[in-house]
Amino acid sequence: MTEEIVVDGGNTKERKIIEKIAEQNDSAVLMINQNLYTDAADFPNGILYKKWREINQQMISFVGGEILWSLSVHGQIIHYGENRPLHEILAYWYPSHQAFLNMRDAPARKENFAIRKDVIKYAIVHRCSGEEPPKRG
Repeated sequence: MTEEIVVDGGNTKERKIIEKIAEQNDSAVLMINQNLYTDAADFPNGILYKKWREINQQMISFVGGEILWSLSVHGQIIHYGENRPLHEILAYWYPSHQAFLNMRDAPARKENFAIRKDVIKYAIVHRCSGEEPPKRG
């Protein structure tokens, strides 16, 4: 079972795994973000949400990554355990684990952390292989 994420520091155990991969056998990585937004974000057309996405794009571009796709969630058919409704699922691709780690040096990092506290109510990010990620056809 994975640990709960801490926004600024992240999941310490997972971060150490990513750092080890970056040092030894680095490869592309795909981060699947599942987000529930605040009322203030006014997803998908709110000014605050759009500003966060703009800043988010800057950070990802800074490290050579791409937003492969974003999907609005229209409902849940099956869930086990606690029901966590979502607004959006995003696929962020990075050329390496090190590139993902390098986002901490992005000029927009502080602004991103500041605004996302007002935008994101709940989020979970899954680290997946980025070697052959699904792309929008």
